[in-house]
Amino acid sequence: MTFKTLAVATSMLALAACGDSAPNADALRGANFVANQAGVTITLAFDENEMMANGRVVNLYHGPYSIDGNKIQFGNMGATMMMGPANAMQVEQEYFQFLNTVETYDFANGTLTLHGANGNDITFTQVEQLPDAE
Repeated sequence: MTFKTLAVATSMLALAACGDSAPNADALRGANFVANQAGVTITLAFDENEMMANGRVVNLYHGPYSIDGNKIQFGNMGATMMMGPANAMQVEQEYFQFLNTVETYDFANGTLTLHGANGNDITFTQVEQLPDAE
């Protein structure tokens, strides 16, 4: 094997390895996720056609998001204004604040982890369908 052939083969393997670990924004389109924070279910869904996300904690929420590589940013989220148990309302408030700090994400094997600027993470599990409101 010549040096040139070896160099090309090594480069191809390196590029393939990078491709496997890089997040794929299209993989989130149409995907649904759930997480549990302090006994409260959080749902997150990504629209199949638009760069919009939505879900529910106590209230329904929705808003835009953008992705560039492994960077993800959520825009201003609109939400309904229902009341719920104090613990659930606290989790919801913290979650909405967290969404404003999210900088990067990892998505592999049905697990989505959002990484906030403050070092906090929330890990979601992919589901076929979001659960009904409780």
